[in-house]
Amino acid sequence: MINQALQHWRAGEASLGAWSNLPDIHLAETLARMGFDWICFDLQHGLMDYGDLTRLLPAICGQPVTPLIRVAANQPEQIGKVLDAGAHGVIVPMVNSAEDARRAASACRYPPAGTRSCGPLRDAMIEGFNYLATANEQIACIAMIETDEGLANVEAIAATEGVDALFVGPMDLCYGLGLAPGDFENPVFTAAIERILAATRSAGIAAGMFGYTAEMAHMAINNGFAFASAGTDISFFRSGAQQALTTASGEQNDNQKKAVY
Repeated sequence: MINQALQHWRAGEASLGAWSNLPDIHLAETLARMGFDWICFDLQHGLMDYGDLTRLLPAICGQPVTPLIRVAANQPEQIGKVLDAGAHGVIVPMVNSAEDARRAASACRYPPAGTRSCGPLRDAMIEGFNYLATANEQIACIAMIETDEGLANVEAIAATEGVDALFVGPMDLCYGLGLAPGDFENPVFTAAIERILAATRSAGIAAGMFGYTAEMAHMAINNGFAFASAGTDISFFRSGAQQALTTASGEQNDNQKKAVY
């Protein structure tokens, strides 16, 4: 198994991903064919559960995109189960200490590096025992920094063996810092971002950002993040539908109209 997204991060190459909240295999397959480096299926806030993954992950198998899963909690049984279903990386929420980070990293790795139980059903169907030989190096453990406690311990979290990246949930980080949601220009927030980036640089790991829009993702990459989501399946659908309605109803300016036949 080769984790293409992780390879990009380790090489210092930026990568863009898509966020999936809807349990629709056709949307998942479409996103997988769009050229994104990775897709994250969200079991924390998305409208999907583990049963949906058994359809969604096979739907994108064979496409050049890395499947990531955000689990609902930092629990070994949740982490191990999504890895067995075919995830190549796990985004773990609410990592607030080095001990939290060690627990997440351990759940992602087979012994002796960790405590993951052996039963990789999905990947073993494709790769057999070859998967076991590469999994510890190719599975990405991604710790979310989204609270004031996590920020206070960010250097220790980033330096934890087995953590491959830190990931910022910007809205929750605002809440965690006592800021209004979306107050991304606040000096307290920007200082927190700089501290997180500095911690990842010092530890030699990647930093990722949940981007609500393509513009936000572009800014994150330009500011030093290695990876960011360019939006969600819901936002892509809403944006495209709104643009189509605006164009079809003639609400755009006359100088923007173009003949199509």
